[in-house]
Amino acid sequence: MPEPIYVLVIFVLRFIEILSLAMFIRAILSWFIMDGEGKLMRFLYVLTEPVIYPFRKIFYKLNWFQESRIDVAFISSWLFLSFIELVINLMC
Repeated sequence: MPEPIYVLVIFVLRFIEILSLAMFIRAILSWFIMDGEGKLMRFLYVLTEPVIYPFRKIFYKLNWFQESRIDVAFISSWLFLSFIELVINLMC
């Protein structure tokens, strides 16, 4: 694999790992800290919500999971990131 492409692939993989870690921390902290409370939670929302929002929008338009107590959009976005990471790893 040419070096510029290799560097890009590694960058994308690291970005996905950081985003997944931020989502994990956000999920754990959401049990203890109210939504939007504190600088760390606001930072995590700013970092992770652009990935989660498209799933929320799709589920809202399709009227799926509207009354669910579980944030299915959050889980779906995390699974999507994991799938993308797996595909990239398999291609390399």
